[in-house]
Parts: sequence; C-alpha cells; structure tokens
Amino acid sequence: MIEEEDILHFTTSIEMVLKELRMEKGVSQGKPTGLSQSDVNIEFANKYKITINMGRIESKPSFGVTKLFLLCDYFDISIPQFFERVLDKKKVDIVSFLKDKESKRIKKSKFNKKD
Repeated sequence: MIEEEDILHFTTSIEMVLKELRMEKGVSQGKPTGLSQSDVNIEFANKYKITINMGRIESKPSFGVTKLFLLCDYFDISIPQFFERVLDKKKVDIVSFLKDKESKRIKKSKFNKKD
C-alpha cells in the first residue's frame, strides 16, 4: 500500500527536479542564478502559446501528461530522464528540502503577522 509519506516524497522530488531544471536552463542562458519562475512563465507562453504558473507547478506538482511533455520539451529533457532524476533523489535530501521549505514558510508567516 502506498503511504501518504511516499506520495509527499515523490511530489517533493518532482518539485526539486523542476527547480533544478529551471536553474540549469538559466545558467546555460548566462544567468548565474538561473531563471526565475516568471522567466519560465514568459518563455513558455511565447514558445507554446499557453500560460503556466511555474510557482504553482513547482509547489504543487499535480499537472497532466500534456504539461509534463511540454515541460520536458522546454527543459530539453526526455520523460525517462525526468523520472530518472526524480527517482534518484535520496530520502535525506528530500527530508532536508521539506524542512527548509517549512522553515521558509514559518519565517514568511511571522513576517506577514508583523504587518
């Protein structure tokens, strides 16, 4: 039986890979800090004539097969290569990523409460 934690780790791995691909594409375009989510949204719209919200895709990766094909094409990676990268993520790295994400969320919520 698939546990909720397994699903969380798998979707987190997808999030991690999408962020890595965004950074790598930016570096290959001469942007040392990678592409912003906005950059991807704009380039994606220009190339495929559809709009995406990369921030939402990264934070809640529950997109369909068509979008997966387009994302892989955009990042110049095959579907098998994408999933190899997803499956190669180590549990310790996934857990660390989740802790960092939660820490950022807490800091942001504390900052917003001060306003």
